[in-house]
Amino acid sequence: MALTSETTDRRDLWSVRLYYFTWIGGGGFLFPFITLFYRQQGLSGTEIGWLSTVGAIVALIAAPWWGRLSDRVTRPQRLAQLGLIASAAFTLLLGQQTVFGWMVVIVSVETLMSAGVSPLSDMLALNVMHGNEHSGFGSIRLWGSLGWAVMVLLAGGLIERYSLQSAFVGYAILLLLSVWFMNLLRYRATAGAENASLSPGFQLHADWRRLLRDRPLMGLALALAFVWFATNGLRQFEAVYMKSLGAGESLIGLASTIGASIELPAMLWADRLVRRYGAGRILQISFLLDVIRFIAVLLIPAVPTILFSRAVGGISFSFYVVALTLFIRDHSPLGHVATMLAIFTVTLPSLINIIGGPAGGWAFDQFGAYWLYAISAIGTILAWLAMRWGSGHR
Repeated sequence: MALTSETTDRRDLWSVRLYYFTWIGGGGFLFPFITLFYRQQGLSGTEIGWLSTVGAIVALIAAPWWGRLSDRVTRPQRLAQLGLIASAAFTLLLGQQTVFGWMVVIVSVETLMSAGVSPLSDMLALNVMHGNEHSGFGSIRLWGSLGWAVMVLLAGGLIERYSLQSAFVGYAILLLLSVWFMNLLRYRATAGAENASLSPGFQLHADWRRLLRDRPLMGLALALAFVWFATNGLRQFEAVYMKSLGAGESLIGLASTIGASIELPAMLWADRLVRRYGAGRILQISFLLDVIRFIAVLLIPAVPTILFSRAVGGISFSFYVVALTLFIRDHSPLGHVATMLAIFTVTLPSLINIIGGPAGGWAFDQFGAYWLYAISAIGTILAWLAMRWGSGHR
């Protein structure tokens, strides 16, 4: 299935790799430490969860709007660049806030402006991959992992030396660099059918009916719903748990670096395994690996075990992100690849986070971060069962 209207070359390949390096690297500079910032500002776990929910609701509304707008332009990556610039600006503003209400407003506006960045980025990567037949999606996505590994370690050191404000500044700088690298891409999508599919709102009812009738896609949707809901709290509060066990910001950064560093070879490994065994089976393996690492921390709750868990998580995440993208591509109808990418990467996770955000914060407040590992393990087992059902296994 042709995903692009133009021939791409190695310059585009390197441009999109460097784009992923700075875009995802920017996330590594901020996201592992954002909950520490919220706690420093006096927010409760429930309030932190509500910030996640507010962002999810706005993304659910904003993504179709951005998709419809992309239908009318011949260079839709300009919309992604606008979203990246806006995200940099509003995140810098967020770092100056001490009042929960203002944080809600800023998170809402930032999400409104950046909701279309992720599916459009993945679609551009698939187009560039299609124009370079020796490159798999993992060979592009691993540059994002490299960026995360480098930047999270750098951020941890800067935060310990200066303050948490360093994370916000570094995030903004890296997003602006990603705008520049995206500008180097010579690939230009044409307006029309391919761009129209970027919108989750494009033929929304028909697309959801198609998903509900397709057993593999329905199994995937159920699996992702289980795993996103169950692990929401752990994603938010694992850094806080590490802090309670005596880890500093540098060690928290090292934990993320370990996982991201392992992703570099694991992404290439995932490319080969998906070609050999299929995306569905590799997704199932990623879920089983996550169950193992969650149980390990439950049995031995210590910082070294969490570091081991992050190492295993580097493998499982690599399998997950490569297999998920290619599974969606392979099971989507012709001309609807980007539509399904947007549904599975924007619309569906937003729906889950509306409930999962405050639920994860409530669970943290009620039971503490330790029991979030048990909740994550149970949900991930259910995700594995859903994928088995979707693939026709009893």
